[in-house]
Amino acid sequence: MTTIFIRFKSLLTFGLMLLCLSFVWFAFTSSSQQEKKTVAGEEELAVLEKPKEVMEKETISEPSITIVPERGNEITDSFFSEYRLERERTRSEQIEIFNEIINNPNSNAEVRLDAQKKLLWLTNNLGKETKIESALLAKGFTDAAAVIESPTVMVVVPSQGLRQDEIARIADLVMKITECKMEDVVIVPKAP
Repeated sequence: MTTIFIRFKSLLTFGLMLLCLSFVWFAFTSSSQQEKKTVAGEEELAVLEKPKEVMEKETISEPSITIVPERGNEITDSFFSEYRLERERTRSEQIEIFNEIINNPNSNAEVRLDAQKKLLWLTNNLGKETKIESALLAKGFTDAAAVIESPTVMVVVPSQGLRQDEIARIADLVMKITECKMEDVVIVPKAP
């Protein structure tokens, strides 16, 4: 019983550390995006404040190329970021509820054991979801989100439409990581 508790405690600690790292990563990426937006806004303001003669000289003497970021990428990035945040928030609430049940001395032993099993299942799946997302990024997808809900595994990838070979690669990867059946894999292409 003590080895199960130690393993459970280790998995719980790993899951909480993973959750903390994802929050740090999100804070870092959102602050860097905010800085980019601020810098871009200051550059636009500086262009607007230039006198007309200076702007005419600049446009005549030096041709310039303006690169406009694609709006689709921002929407896709925000969708996947928000999706992961919502998933993490939901999972955190579930972990908190399971921990309350486990630590409540008034809980029935059977209910406590069931909560421990569900918590262990949940922490295992957190790692698998992260592995799926990382593997899809390594396979060339620009972003991905995975959610494991018994018995299905849902994967969302940015795409106008998926080719058969892409579907097969995603399904194969998900089946290897989660050890699920082909019919339990749900692939959702997210249009930009």
